[in-house]
Amino acid sequence: MIRHRRGRLPHLVTVTAEPMPSRIAAIARGTGEVDAVYHIALDALQAAVREVGSSQQKDDLSECIRQGRLRPYEELATTLTTW
Repeated sequence: MIRHRRGRLPHLVTVTAEPMPSRIAAIARGTGEVDAVYHIALDALQAAVREVGSSQQKDDLSECIRQGRLRPYEELATTLTTW
């Protein structure tokens, strides 16, 4: 449907509280259907993964954040007003 749309495309997002970085990465990497994943407790997730996460969890989380695919929920309103 999006390829047939004229004009500005919508910002397609997912909002989650998922605690597992591998599941978040599966959504964020996906097939490009979602522009970004907004996490309602990203700071807490980062702290928990830093303290007790495996190396794979740390890699998944840092990759998603570095690529801008995982963002804090607090940024959603600002992003939507400027999209």
